[in-house]
Amino acid sequence: MKAWKKLGQRVSNIGYRPLIFKNYLLPDGNEREFTIYGNQGDRGVAVIALTPDNKVVIARQFRPGPEKIMDELPGGLVDPGEEPLESIKRELKEETGYTSDDLRYLGVAYRDAYNNTETHYYLAKNCIKTSDQTLDDAEFIEVDTISISELLENAMNGKMTDSPAVLLAYSELQNLVIQ
Repeated sequence: MKAWKKLGQRVSNIGYRPLIFKNYLLPDGNEREFTIYGNQGDRGVAVIALTPDNKVVIARQFRPGPEKIMDELPGGLVDPGEEPLESIKRELKEETGYTSDDLRYLGVAYRDAYNNTETHYYLAKNCIKTSDQTLDDAEFIEVDTISISELLENAMNGKMTDSPAVLLAYSELQNLVIQ
């Protein structure tokens, strides 16, 4: 299979969210426009944050896409000039008030085929509450802890985004459940 020939693109911003309209020449000779979310090169981060007793720190929030409350992994976009590791430490503290010096990189994934954002996933152990949240405008997060089993169930039943993180950490999480 060959990559499709890109014919061009245009950008439109909806609020602070960029939409990229990419035009391609398809293998059958037809042209088609695809709507892509996020700028090329955008990077995101998310973390499975475990307390010393192996509870998972979650950022519970309403999500307007699916129109429901979801148990999310702490995370966000990597700021310009910032490395993903710095970003996830910042996001974990801002969104939950928890910190950890025991972080391990799990890997990278794209949320879906129509999203430019490359998301880097981490596992943080021994997370402790060190401060209050410092949330952005329009960010309303309830912090809670859940069991690893509940996290696995959430990932399998559409009760969270960033399920790739759970897949990347699955073996390690299963071992912690068994202990």
